[in-house]
Amino acid sequence: MNLPEQIQPPAPKATPLTWLQLMRFPTVFTALSNILCGYLITHKLTPAELRQETDLWLLLISSAGLYLGGMVLNDVFDAGLDAVERPERPIPSGRISRRAAAIFGSLLLIIGVGCAAAVGMGSLLIAALIVAAVLLYDGYLKSTMAAPLGMGTCRFLNLMLGASAATTITSVWQTTPMTVAAGLGIYIIGVTVFAKNEAGKSSSTGLLTGVGIMLCGIGLDAWLVTGSGAERAIAGSQMALLILGLNILMRAAIVVGNPQPVRIQRTVGLMLLCIIFLDGLMVFGLTGDVKHAVLVIMLIAPASLVRRFIPMS
Repeated sequence: MNLPEQIQPPAPKATPLTWLQLMRFPTVFTALSNILCGYLITHKLTPAELRQETDLWLLLISSAGLYLGGMVLNDVFDAGLDAVERPERPIPSGRISRRAAAIFGSLLLIIGVGCAAAVGMGSLLIAALIVAAVLLYDGYLKSTMAAPLGMGTCRFLNLMLGASAATTITSVWQTTPMTVAAGLGIYIIGVTVFAKNEAGKSSSTGLLTGVGIMLCGIGLDAWLVTGSGAERAIAGSQMALLILGLNILMRAAIVVGNPQPVRIQRTVGLMLLCIIFLDGLMVFGLTGDVKHAVLVIMLIAPASLVRRFIPMS
């Protein structure tokens, strides 16, 4: 007597929410704040003029494409590991195939490079460097000790992408935006160290090291504001940066006392949201323009809203 063959359940279907989860969509607002920061500290514009800046819109689309494409390809490379540590993710759960994700991520990168090319050769150069850094990180560096440096480099270049519209291919590296980008890059290195084992067991030493590096990045920003900031904004931005640093320190101290994966992941999400505050404070500190700083910080609202439905890490 032949036993009936076991009926396999149909593969779950991907929904728009599934694709947003694959991209970790809430984090894109932190990438957009990088672009706004880089652009606003290198352009003197009124709010009315800002809306008409085609280059800015192109760079925002470029950054979104490059950032989200990198996130998607990160999961493509990590499919095997996620099957063990995070089986609920879109690829290991079977909702999105690895091939479809690879094609989608690649298309996003192409869109990002194309929009940067429409701005100018300086922007194209940085976009190409971002693609190289993303692929190097996703494909190789992520599993090495150089992973935090790779992630910090991606963020450094993203802020420089925002500043690139004010330069040419030979003058793209300017001191002020480079210093702001370096502060951001150092901060991200710290976040990456802090989040290294967010899905498993984290050591107190690693967590504290990550926090220390983050504070160094904020400290570099404070130093820049002291020497090059708008006179009427120096004291206020320094105080705000101090409060931001203390807030991160206090939240991290709570996690160090009880380093559970869920708590670490939530704290990492908050640290990523703090990027938007950091960018806004640097716009205020260096330009003295409250309206532009508020414009950047307002990105917290959509990021926080979407974060309720889609995890940031």
